Amino acid sequence: MNRLKHHFTFDIKLLKGIYTLPFVGYIIALFLIFTSHLNSTDPYLPYIFLQGVTVPVSGLHIVFLYSYIYDEGSKEVLLPYYKNNLLYDLVRYSMLHGCILFLFTCLLIWLNGFGFFDAKIILHLLLLFVFYQVIGVTLLSLVESLELSIAIYATYTITELVTKGTFLPWPHIFLFEEPIINIWLVLTFIFLILGLVLSIVQLIRSYK
Repeated sequence: MNRLKHHFTFDIKLLKGIYTLPFVGYIIALFLIFTSHLNSTDPYLPYIFLQGVTVPVSGLHIVFLYSYIYDEGSKEVLLPYYKNNLLYDLVRYSMLHGCILFLFTCLLIWLNGFGFFDAKIILHLLLLFVFYQVIGVTLLSLVESLELSIAIYATYTITELVTKGTFLPWPHIFLFEEPIINIWLVLTFIFLILGLVLSIVQLIRSYK
């Protein structure tokens, strides 16, 4: 426990104000969820903000932490240290943000009722959460630039959210309406699983 506390304290000191950005995102998501619930009769609108804002911001801490590897002249020095801690860092931040996601899920259950979260939505939310825990640092390992990786991360997410998954030709991983078992739902799960597998493979290659 002391080791865990030490690492979180170190991360806060290292990142300074940047460390608070995911929590600012959570506040924005909370506002959007409540606003959409009050102003719309569509029960999926709050869920859209849960999956489109809450889940993506949950994966930013790892990206910020590992961006220091790619500062000029730092890769050879920092990479051996970070590669030994990648799994540990992913687990501890997944636990932190998983607890926050659980609280948001409880909020949606309170707003929409237990019946809203059927097996398909629960599975989708879990896969989406795990995907966003790894995709940011995966992009970072590919492009080796914090700014570019965040730009790709944000562009895809925002475009999907704004267009409700109608923008082609890239894969779509969000749900914007009641999930009915059809080819589009199957493709959504396939894209999520495929993206997760490819991300893990890339991380193994980059940090082996």
